[in-house]
Order: sequence, then structure tokens, then C-alpha cells
Amino acid sequence: MNNLGYSILSLLVFYILLVGEFLLPTGGLLGVMAAASLIAAVTLAFNFSTIAGVAVSCFIAISSPFFILFLIRIWPNTPVGKRMLNLKIGQTTQPPVKTTNSGTPLDELIGQRGVAKTNLLPSGLVLIGEEKIDAVSTGMPIDAGRPILVVRIETGHIQVRELSDEEMIPDDAPVPTSATLLEDPLDSFDFE
Repeated sequence: MNNLGYSILSLLVFYILLVGEFLLPTGGLLGVMAAASLIAAVTLAFNFSTIAGVAVSCFIAISSPFFILFLIRIWPNTPVGKRMLNLKIGQTTQPPVKTTNSGTPLDELIGQRGVAKTNLLPSGLVLIGEEKIDAVSTGMPIDAGRPILVVRIETGHIQVRELSDEEMIPDDAPVPTSATLLEDPLDSFDFE
């Protein structure tokens, strides 16, 4: 077997040791051995020929990042990864759904109306239903007591905006016109 064969064999050993480093708790020992194997593969390839050395170096430069990213993605689902992350067997690595204090998922609050309990500059407290919730204004500050609308949930925080005057009128309520306002007699006002 010539230097190119040993170089390819060292490259194969590098990838096997890299998988072992991710799957076994070795404290970095297999990682050091993998690095030594990688250096040996490149050195042996260059000893065979410059073209072989450049080819092996390019292969390593292109394939290694993808291989390492693949290992990082599967690592939390391995027994070692689950033990290190304190996951139970069968449990996934999905983060828990954020909820309000009463247990309502935050995603269910999108589109609901409420009232600003404190000034939102940009964050503060809002009252939605009977529950006080931390919220963030999407733009301009909102004064306490103003009606708000939940527009989205971003990074686990409720984002709200102030309701406009047109949005505060219910859809089925009659809209007062200037004619209906003039029909009220002046006697209905207590002028003395």
C-alpha cells in the first residue's frame, strides 16, 4: 500500500474517530486522535504528490463542515446527548410551549383584545380577559388604560399594538351620524 492508500485510510479513521467523539463521553481524547489522523492523512497525501495533497485537503475542507453539522444535529437524540441534556428516553429536544400563568398557550392570545394596565414603554403589563400578562409594544408607547390588540408572539413575548378608534366600535353597533346626534332634544341635557 502506498502513501495515498494510507492517506485515505487515515481519512477514514478521522471520520470514525469524529463520530466516536460525538457519541462517547471521552473528554476530547477521541477528538485529539481524530485531529492527529487528519494531519496524517494530509501529510501522507502530500508525500504521494502535490495534486493528491491538494485533492485530499479540498475534500476535507468541503466535507468536514457538513459532517460536523450533521453530527451536531443528531447529537441531542443520542444516549450521551440525552444524558448530558437531562432528557428522558423518548423525550424530544423541542422547547416547552410558553403559557400564561393560568396555562393558556401564548399562541392562542393572537388577535385578542385587552387593556394596557401600565404604560408600555415599550414593555409593561396588559390585561387580557382576567389575566395580567407581560407584553411589548410593537411601535409607539401605549398609555395605561388604552385598549390593545395582541398581534404576534415573538421569542416568547406577547407583542401588542394600540387599537384605533375605528377598531374599538363593535361591528354590530350602530354608528352615530350627525343626523342622529341632532335629533336629541336639548332637554335631555341638564342645563341650569
